[in-house]
Amino acid sequence: MSDRRSELADFLRGRRTRAAPLPGGGFTGRRRRTPGLRREELAQLAGLSVDWYTRLEQGRDVNPSRETLEAIARVLKLDEDERGHLFYLARPEPAGGTARSSARQERAEPAMARALEAMRVPALVFSPRFDVLAWNGAACRLLVDFGDVPSRKRNLLWMTFHHAGYRARYADIGVIEREAVAAFRFSASSYVGDPELDALIAELLETSEPFRALWARHEVRAKVSGIKAFRVEGRGAGGGPLVLEWHTLASTTSSRQKLVYYTTRSAGGPEDERRLAALCEDAG
Repeated sequence: MSDRRSELADFLRGRRTRAAPLPGGGFTGRRRRTPGLRREELAQLAGLSVDWYTRLEQGRDVNPSRETLEAIARVLKLDEDERGHLFYLARPEPAGGTARSSARQERAEPAMARALEAMRVPALVFSPRFDVLAWNGAACRLLVDFGDVPSRKRNLLWMTFHHAGYRARYADIGVIEREAVAAFRFSASSYVGDPELDALIAELLETSEPFRALWARHEVRAKVSGIKAFRVEGRGAGGGPLVLEWHTLASTTSSRQKLVYYTTRSAGGPEDERRLAALCEDAG
């Protein structure tokens, strides 16, 4: 994510190559050598000049209008999250750049900290860069003791691929990896060009083959709730994975911090409630 234009270019290329190709060789009738739509096909379908679209996809200095972005999104059949990601990346950088706080200096907002303190279920606060800023004892019992993780590694994306204890808590780490990368890409798009974020991504690209493969897919998802299956220990272990719902509360301030908490499923039963209650009690 070195800069917004190159990230936009990578996103467009990735979505174009995954789009359904036109039948019969497309407009030219030429044999296809690459998957998806050709640049000239996308440009024609969106009502754009091939030269202009090529410059956009090359990360050059062009500023697409809202109407142009709508046309590109329509041709590529982008979903709501992907469309939002496209519009964000295509916005010109504000004059003077965007103020960013250092990940090492950021703290949980007071309002987020108070909400976390009131939670009686596993919960934690994290930044748009996925840095874990605060947590409760139940979250440590469900996932990992975040206090034992070095602050520079206390990042949900890094832990998803490199922290053995954290990875072991999930019943299907492959699903978690894919969801984490897609959610991170959406959340961290406002930090394109941030040195600490670039360093995190560079490290993961160098050290994790699963991350490299998922990062190249350019998937984006703005999920705010879902279901995850956990392997738990102690009195809440029971038999088999503990399946919980997770929900997100988002800050309305510029920090864009989020609080995620875990509860039993609406379709769950008394046994799930007992196991979660036992886990929370063990956390003190």
